[in-house]
Formats: sequence, structure tokens, C-alpha cells
Amino acid sequence: MRCFITDSLHAFVIALILVVIGVAIRLSPHVIVLISLTLFSILVFGTGFPMVWLGAFNENMLTVVLALASSMYLAELFKSCKASDASIRALESLSPRLASTAIPALVGLLPMPGGAYVSATLVDSIYSKGMLRAEAKTFINFWFRHIWLTVWPLYQCVLIASYTLGWSVNAIIVKNWPIFVASILSGVLVSWRLLPKYTCSTQKRRVSDLVHLWPFASIAFLNIVLKLNVALSAIITILLFTVLYRPRLATHVRALKYSLNPSILILIVSSLIYSHALSESGVAERIHSVLGLPELTCYLLPAIIVVAVGLEFTFSAIALPVLKSFINDFTLFLVFLGGFTGCMLSPLHACLVLSSQYFKAELRRVYKYTVPATLLAIAISLAVAYPMYIHRH
Repeated sequence: MRCFITDSLHAFVIALILVVIGVAIRLSPHVIVLISLTLFSILVFGTGFPMVWLGAFNENMLTVVLALASSMYLAELFKSCKASDASIRALESLSPRLASTAIPALVGLLPMPGGAYVSATLVDSIYSKGMLRAEAKTFINFWFRHIWLTVWPLYQCVLIASYTLGWSVNAIIVKNWPIFVASILSGVLVSWRLLPKYTCSTQKRRVSDLVHLWPFASIAFLNIVLKLNVALSAIITILLFTVLYRPRLATHVRALKYSLNPSILILIVSSLIYSHALSESGVAERIHSVLGLPELTCYLLPAIIVVAVGLEFTFSAIALPVLKSFINDFTLFLVFLGGFTGCMLSPLHACLVLSSQYFKAELRRVYKYTVPATLLAIAISLAVAYPMYIHRH
């Protein structure tokens, strides 16, 4: 049995305070999570914390890091290709407003780490024509990238929940559809007023140019049908893309530079270590013992964990095993609603960080959109789900 130096809950509260301070004084997200992780680990595990960190380095971490790097590499290649412009113009010709939200949503079907960077590179030209502020660009891209979080069977949080509870993936998805619908409605309501200056191009675009979006279908096919992991699927797609479009060596060098961005890699690796350290510390059980009410715990525990770590799947991996004895249709919905809340509000979420960096947005100002949209999504979700589920229990 592991001996803890400091109560894990007290250490976690201190670590969260550090995150808030770090955001307030505008430290880089990777610096914030590294400082918070280090202090938490020292407080809880003492001088033994390096061994705890070492336990996080496994095949899953390698897959996540490779998936992030390869997706950013592919995004840079795709952006540099004329076929990319053609496909985006084809979507834009159908409806600039539709394209503004549909492109991030399309990329969101591929649950790769930092996927919002991919959609940001694709949709930026449309946002710029609409004269959107950097913070509005960041919000729309980030938000619609994550509407599938609770219902798409490729997302790790859904798969982990299925494994933990012994439920089918479909059974879990059916419970969470109110969150999916609410995320779309709230995203549309908040973003639609930001897009008043779009005008459709008078030049006729060929819808057939949409075929150049094939890399997303390729990754989906390799991942879903052939059951290859996202990293390998992306690497194979990069090779196919290179054969078909023959990008220049300079383009590959630029793509490699983007894919190996040190700050982003540090953020991802630190977040994965943080997730492991939280799991080892037993902080989830401590939070549950303090909150008491099962329904409140089922919502707040996942939200708190994801806000602190910035990785959406952590609520399934860390919180759900603790909450398993309380799970029914309604509390499972609350677990995923909490995870969704934490995902959309965490300042350490790689997709939010990447989007804000790409669009050169002030991260704090993005919250004037994400907070209202998240609160609205919570309200709509509960308004729909409560009458459906509560009478059964």
C-alpha cells in the first residue's frame, strides 16, 4: 500500500489554485500543467514521485503522442496543398456559415489529440473573410470540434466507459444524446451572431472538389473498419497523401517542425502523467467522500478532474471506476455531462491551447464565449434528460 505524504485532496486543491493563478498571470499552458503536476506529486508522493511519473510511460502514451504529432503533420501538408483550398471553397460555396461549423465538426469525427489544430488550418480562410475576431475564431473551431465527445464510438471516454461498466457502446451513446443535441444548439446560438458579415461567393464552385477531403475518410476507414489506432491511421494517410499530391521537401520540413512543437508535446505528456498521478493518489475517492450526494459527485468529480488535467478521457479512466456502484441511466448521463463541462472549460485542454495559439487569441477572452455556451448546454441537457431519466429511479 502506497504511503502518501500529504492528503491527496488537499494537495489537489493547492494544485488547482496554481492552475488558476497560472492562467491569470498568463503563463504558457504547458508551464502551468508542469508546475501544478510537480507540486501535486511532491506533496502526495514525496521523493518517490519520479517512480510514479515513470509508470505513466507506456504504450498508450506513445500512441497519443504519435497521434498528435502525425495529425499536426498531416494538417500542415493538407493546408499547403491546392486541393485543400478547392475542397474548402466547395464547402464555402454551399454556405459560409455552414462551412464555419461543419469543418470543425467533420474533423471532430476523428478523435485525434489536438484535432482542433487540424480544423483551424482548414477553416481560417473562411473565418477571415467573415472578419471574425481571433477569440471568436477560436471558440467556434474549438466548440464544434467537440460536439461528438459523448456519443461518437471512437472517443476514448466512450470506449473506457463501455469497458469499465460492461455496457455496450450503443447503450452508453443512447444515454448521452441530450448532451450531443444541447452542444449543437448552444454552439449555434452563441456562434451564429458572430457570423453576420459572410456573403456567398458569386463564383460557381464544383461540389466535386469535396473529394479532396478524402484524408479524413481515410483515417476513419483505417481506424473504424480496419481497427488500426489513430496514430498509425494518420501515418498511413500521410504516406498516401505524399504519393498522390507530391508535396515539396520544404513542405515536409515545415510539417515536421509544426508536429514537433515542444510546448504542445510537453503539455500532452505532462497531462498524461498528471492523469496517472491522480489515479495513483486516490484523490477521486477523497472527493467523493466529501461531496457525499451520488448525483452531485457523478457530475462534479468528472468535471473537476478534466478541468485539472485537460484530457477529456480522464473522467472515464479515473472517476468512473470510483462511481461505478452509483451508475444508472441518469447518473451515467451526469458523469458524461461533467466530463463534457470540464472538457469545454479546461484552460489546459490541448485543442483550446492549439486553437488559441493558431489564431493568436487571448485565451482568457475566449471564455466569454465558452462559458455561456457551456452553461447553456448544461441547462438544455438537464431540461431534456431529467424528465426522461429521473422517474425511472
